[in-house]
Amino acid sequence: MGNGVTPVEFEAGQDGKPFTIPTKITVGDKVFTVTEVASQAFSYYPDETGRIVYYPSSITIPSSIKKIQKKGFHGSKAKTIIFDKGSQLEKIEDRAFDFSELEEIELPASLEYIGTSAFSFSQKLKKLTFSSSSKLELISHEAFANLSNLEKLTLPKSVKTLGSNLFRLTTSLKHVDVEEGNESFASVDGVLFSKDKTQLIYYPSQKNDESYKTPKGTKELASYSFNKNSYLKKLELNEGLEKIGTFAFADAIKLEEISLPNSLETIERLAFYGNLELKELILPDNVKNFGKHVMNGLPKLKSLTIGNNINSLPSFFLSGVLDSLKEIHIKNKSTEFSVKKDTFAIPETVKFYVTSEHIKDVLKSNLSTSNDIIVEKVDNIKQETDVAKPKKNSNQGVVGWVKDKGLWYYLNESGSMATGWVKDKGLWYYLNESGSMATGWVKDKGLWYYLNESGSMATGWFTVSGKWYYTYNSGDLLVNTTTPDGYRVNANGEWVG
Repeated sequence: MGNGVTPVEFEAGQDGKPFTIPTKITVGDKVFTVTEVASQAFSYYPDETGRIVYYPSSITIPSSIKKIQKKGFHGSKAKTIIFDKGSQLEKIEDRAFDFSELEEIELPASLEYIGTSAFSFSQKLKKLTFSSSSKLELISHEAFANLSNLEKLTLPKSVKTLGSNLFRLTTSLKHVDVEEGNESFASVDGVLFSKDKTQLIYYPSQKNDESYKTPKGTKELASYSFNKNSYLKKLELNEGLEKIGTFAFADAIKLEEISLPNSLETIERLAFYGNLELKELILPDNVKNFGKHVMNGLPKLKSLTIGNNINSLPSFFLSGVLDSLKEIHIKNKSTEFSVKKDTFAIPETVKFYVTSEHIKDVLKSNLSTSNDIIVEKVDNIKQETDVAKPKKNSNQGVVGWVKDKGLWYYLNESGSMATGWVKDKGLWYYLNESGSMATGWVKDKGLWYYLNESGSMATGWFTVSGKWYYTYNSGDLLVNTTTPDGYRVNANGEWVG
């Protein structure tokens, strides 16, 4: 149906009324069976001369149709598409229904393939369903991208392959389900995973939980996996997670806190973009690969900590709106540490805290701004100068660390002495009931933590009295289990092989 170049023209009497595509067309003395909808056959383009363009309210596709070609219904004004009983449709090609005003569609059981961006930008689409006996095997890239009214979707058990960025910039989904019996994909509480749950594919933008922890065994967050979420405030990523995909957290506008695991190795381009409430970010020690513009447009970010084993930072590592950024802590001690001339596009008021003169020199020779760079003592950020020049609160007095009779104490903004857990410059400390800073082993709420000689909480692997232990990024000790990198620890947390 159609010539593949210009759309079918409708008469005034057909405007706003149902239309059925004929099964057969007669040309001269020959009769042809209609088996395909040609490219742009039912596309809608406003006439440049101002002439009224008529279009039906619904279109029925006969059972003889086997393929809808690229852009077959691009910009269609039809509210519904109906497939005749016994439909033989096998393939919907790229952009077949993109930018349409389609409100609902039930896809036939015979369908095997949905092309790239097939339904993208169909902003009025509220209901899309598949037959319970669906033969659909492949849904290509961004097939359901940029939708704003579709609230739920159930993938049939026949689906074997999903393209990338399937729900990119879609703002309406509350949950994505997978029909029981699917061998390639799974849904856990409305979140879409690969069947083995090693890849989190999509966390719906309108899933209304304020906190979420990725399940044990998750190794990868797919591109756009948390994009456009409107509710999530706190996100904890599991130990064992290795990769965060492109735009993974883009425009998750309520996200305030995210905990990244020590197992993390790769963060791709613009993973953190438009996170309007994110205030602090700690990049763990073992991240090896960064995409460009990894962090861009984080207006409330105050503190960034870059882990010990991160030896190289790429171009455009940190950029965009960073109005609140106060400090960047670089924990690396290696002489191999390097940055590019354009790694940091930051305000001049941001202070760097580094571990050596070498790191300071590397920054000085590459920064385009004259930022303060402060060399701290390794593993001891509470220097005597902190006491000599304490921070002042005009109403209450000293704020921060003070030393008295050889013991460290922390005074909060109200001027009172802190107890329990305190976070300072990206590191956690524990203050005893007396207010003095703890070192060594501490048990809190049934979990063991280890505080270094400097008082900072240990994470990852560390040694005590010649024995190796491992803690999560949250600091709690692993016991009687296997660490993310495959080593056994006993009931006391000691490495045994």
